[in-house]
Amino acid sequence: MTNELRITGPADILSFIPHTLGFVPRESFVFITMRGNTLGATLRVDAPANADPKGFARAMADYLALDRPANAVLLAVYSDQHPVAGAPRPFYDHVEAIVETLDAAGVPLKDAWLVTSGHWKNLLCDDVQCCPVQSLDAIKDGHLNAEMIYRGSSYRNAAGVDYAQFNGPADTADQIDHAGHVLQYSEEINARELWAHAIERKGRISAEAAVQLLACFQLPSLRDTLLCNVIEPDRLDAQGSGDLLIGHGIAPDWARVDRAEEAARALIAAAPEGYRAPLLTLIGWLGYLKGQSTVAAVHFAAALEDVPGYRLAELMDELIIHGKIAPVAADESTGYKKH
Repeated sequence: MTNELRITGPADILSFIPHTLGFVPRESFVFITMRGNTLGATLRVDAPANADPKGFARAMADYLALDRPANAVLLAVYSDQHPVAGAPRPFYDHVEAIVETLDAAGVPLKDAWLVTSGHWKNLLCDDVQCCPVQSLDAIKDGHLNAEMIYRGSSYRNAAGVDYAQFNGPADTADQIDHAGHVLQYSEEINARELWAHAIERKGRISAEAAVQLLACFQLPSLRDTLLCNVIEPDRLDAQGSGDLLIGHGIAPDWARVDRAEEAARALIAAAPEGYRAPLLTLIGWLGYLKGQSTVAAVHFAAALEDVPGYRLAELMDELIIHGKIAPVAADESTGYKKH
């Protein structure tokens, strides 16, 4: 099977977006760079509310400039915002500023579409004769969406977390606390070895291993080491790991990263309330490294809901709030490739 996907029109591009993001955007601007006839990087940002149009456009152009081979840009605006009276389309001033700024930067906006919860249409054309309103079925029933699903791709209906409530044994919290006590006063539990096995496992994580790993992640020093071990399996501790944690100077094995995320999700299912924050933060951090800031932000928020004031989630969330992109994600040679 070839890895190439054949795109025949706008509906195929719009069906590609939720697959590459992992969720259906809401109130968002989604930019896709182009390199000739090939799609490049995808950037999703919240739809501008009170942002100055020119300032917003300049910021988007700066982000898109990270994809140096790009020579054009596509834009999908996801919104159910009603048009302002007299204006031909939503976010008119922002879109016009984007057109002007990208033209000046030499990467023109090639096309744009508005996607609502009920339909989609061309955003740069107001003539309903040549640019009619179209049903979302054209996106869902297109050949590219079918091809992506056939290849095993899927996505969520929204960016939020969707972990089920804990329904395990009532004494699980006591078991985790006991394992934590063992960790602090003996060498009976090998945290790094347990985590390595969880990442490389072929089957389910055993109940005993899940309890022990959950205890490991509750201890900040061990937690940080286990985070580092996702990227550097042989690392013995987290000392001097600042660059690694912000994604600078690393070239991850992304297949291993995806397996680590699967392991973290399995541990969340085994964790009662109040013990999930480290794993939620881990998944958020991996999302940050992948350049998936929305996924990262919702997981950091969920971690802070599970354990208010959880410091690592607060610190990582600051990076997202200030629009920081992980250096590893900004570099095409090291950026995330979905497996």
